[in-house]
Amino acid sequence: MSVSRSEILVQPDAYLVSRGEPLLVAELTAALAVCVYDDTQPVAGLLHLRYVATSNDQPLDLTDNTLSSDLLLMDRFCKELRTGGGRKQSWRVAIYAHTPDTPRMAAPAATVIDLVKAYFSDGRLPVDCKETVRPLGLMVRLDPREGRIWVNGTPGTASGARFAAPAA
Repeated sequence: MSVSRSEILVQPDAYLVSRGEPLLVAELTAALAVCVYDDTQPVAGLLHLRYVATSNDQPLDLTDNTLSSDLLLMDRFCKELRTGGGRKQSWRVAIYAHTPDTPRMAAPAATVIDLVKAYFSDGRLPVDCKETVRPLGLMVRLDPREGRIWVNGTPGTASGARFAAPAA
């Protein structure tokens, strides 16, 4: 990976689809990154979903409304991938999840991870899923042109990244 590549930081509960040069980056803290790459077109996207409330580090109350909001966000994410030229039958889906090593985090994490895996499995897409349980978060970087993904355990290393505009 070239150090000079620009990066765009995808905020929690948001996504970005790109055909361009910048790497898509997510800093995961009690969250997951869904990386989708079309292996026939140079288009990819990163969806960043959290399962911890940001104000008090407590698990989200995963109500039907919360899970429905996640499903709607995934629908919009997939629609934008198709609009950008992605062919669903050619998508490669990888999920990277960070679960803090603290009490009461395993159940919300498993619920959101299972929801995302089921969403893409229903579309007959193979899903590669990796969950990391540790106190510190993860950095996930996706190259939209090549579909390459880098994961490291150093949160906060995207200091030079631009912020992505929130999804409409």
